[in-house]
Amino acid sequence: MSITFRHIARALIIDRNRMLVVRMKGAHSFLPGGGVELGEGAEAALKRELREELGVTSCDIVRFLGVVEFGMEENHYHEINHLFEVRCDGLTSDAAPPSAESHLEFYWIEPTVEELRRHNVLPFLVQDMIPRLLSEGKPLFVSNMGE
Repeated sequence: MSITFRHIARALIIDRNRMLVVRMKGAHSFLPGGGVELGEGAEAALKRELREELGVTSCDIVRFLGVVEFGMEENHYHEINHLFEVRCDGLTSDAAPPSAESHLEFYWIEPTVEELRRHNVLPFLVQDMIPRLLSEGKPLFVSNMGE
């Protein structure tokens, strides 16, 4: 049996109570970021992915927010998402930033459970996690994997 495993670094970028979300055109939405490559740290991967996706060259990782472990046993899929609060020069919720990759589009939403669900931000565990992170202010671990 072959298992697909992904190590992912994701950014929570907030401006004036709006958060940046990315949509794969014709598909689902998720937080900016992407896969960590072999030999690369999560923070370095996140900065690289933000450069590739958004074309931004100046981003600061403010703090570690938590881990989202997500799996689908029937699909033999398992991912670990490291989530960081990030600030990038020039990104404001005044307008959607242009994508540096043609298959992606960025937009801002309110960081509420209702908005995250309405926009189907994946993995679905972040839909409850992000509002909790913002209200509790401490790192969280969430998982849909069995014990």
